Amino acid sequence: MSGEISRGTARTVITLEGLTKRFGNLTAVDQVSLELRENEFFALLGPSGCGKTTLLRMVAGFERPDEGRVLLDGKDISGLRPNRRPINLMFQSYALFPHMSVWKNVAYGLEMEGVGGADLKRRVGEALEMARLTDYAGRKPNQLSGGQRQRVALMRALVKRPRVLLLDEPLAALDRKLREEMQLELKRLQTEVGITFVVVTHDQEEALVMADRIALLDRGRLVQIGRARAIYERPATRFAAGFIGVM
Repeated sequence: MSGEISRGTARTVITLEGLTKRFGNLTAVDQVSLELRENEFFALLGPSGCGKTTLLRMVAGFERPDEGRVLLDGKDISGLRPNRRPINLMFQSYALFPHMSVWKNVAYGLEMEGVGGADLKRRVGEALEMARLTDYAGRKPNQLSGGQRQRVALMRALVKRPRVLLLDEPLAALDRKLREEMQLELKRLQTEVGITFVVVTHDQEEALVMADRIALLDRGRLVQIGRARAIYERPATRFAAGFIGVM
């Protein structure tokens, strides 16, 4: 399925309504409302401590909002546990099982759901081929490069066919050259699988290269949302002008 979509007619998949999260006296996320569209690559951008990861964790179900709602296809899922949501979160550390082969790592989530036999082999095989990992199926994570481990973690999440894939600073552990290569690789994979990707990043260039739209956050608040070029050319605040202006 192609990731190319008509931006004017793309259906909303996730709606965030006034999401707020407090930790003691600190308001980490403050009344954030936005919509995530079907098959788009969306970036949550901002400096460290602006609330990006907390917002992502509320979408995934690992944090409960103090106020507001998370809607999936118009249905309130705010009270659902993470394993009850058709949403996967890929952690920054990748969290691969070191004792398992690449094949077993990718297959793990499907096996936990009871998928087996020919269907399991087909789906894992297709995922490995898409990520150009077929020749590495029998290797362990410590025998792979950083970029290969990143692709294994990505395929383990994608093979379950979630409606939305959340990525928390997915390229932060890679060196600059590999990070630039993986930006394009992530965009290629998102286009091929045709699902909604939401990536958290503090890197303006990363958001510009990968994202269809960007939400810029500062101190828990949504400052501006739109296409990268529109935010760059028409910043809504002095903060937006300064932060995006370094691209």
